[in-house]
Amino acid sequence: MLRIICSFICLFTVTSVMSQPPSNRTVYDCNANSKNIYTTLATGKSVIVAHKGVDCSICRSAAPGWQTWAAANSTNVEVWGAISYTYSSSAANFTNNSCLLTNNWKATYSWNDIFTFPDSNRLWVQASSPRYYMYSAVDSSIVYQGPNSSIARSMALAQSTVGIQKKILQDAKIFVTNELLNLQNVPQNIQKISIYNTNGQLVLNQFITRGYEQINISGFKKGVYIVRFSSDNGNFESRKLVF
Repeated sequence: MLRIICSFICLFTVTSVMSQPPSNRTVYDCNANSKNIYTTLATGKSVIVAHKGVDCSICRSAAPGWQTWAAANSTNVEVWGAISYTYSSSAANFTNNSCLLTNNWKATYSWNDIFTFPDSNRLWVQASSPRYYMYSAVDSSIVYQGPNSSIARSMALAQSTVGIQKKILQDAKIFVTNELLNLQNVPQNIQKISIYNTNGQLVLNQFITRGYEQINISGFKKGVYIVRFSSDNGNFESRKLVF
């Protein structure tokens, strides 16, 4: 009995580990072009890995909209398309035809602004498709993983650091005391602060006028928030804070 229990626990543990998406990875498209997650994040762009199953009707219907969004937001976000089967049990069949199926998908939906690659090892496949994984340029973590494209997109924009180098806020002090968000040594060209919750919802949007500011956050629920600082020329930098 103990051996059976141990075997079950070990199997469950391995399955759980294998189901986690990679924190960093170099992926290759069918023309041997490569992309690395951390290298891309270092440019300030957030990364959305959109898993699409070629046997998934919802994935197919959403595909044109992703090309439109990726093209419109390419300055701040890179969208990658991880293509595989979702529901078919014939994984070997996809492996044998991975580039044919991936290139057909790319051509059918004109994914010219999406780095599209075959996910033959099903690294980004979990319970179902479509599935989105949002990698943050702020701290290289996976901020969101799930089926909601709107959340993935809004969080990706909030987590992009394109346009403001980190040294601009290097001397700034940002901390919470007594339900107040304290901002110290914030450069004068930073004009606005926006706060998003982990669902990508904008919960505060406020102009700041001094190098020191206190913002009342007593109405906020405790949790993780993304704080975005916008400069006078429209650029921004984001920080992740726990209130």
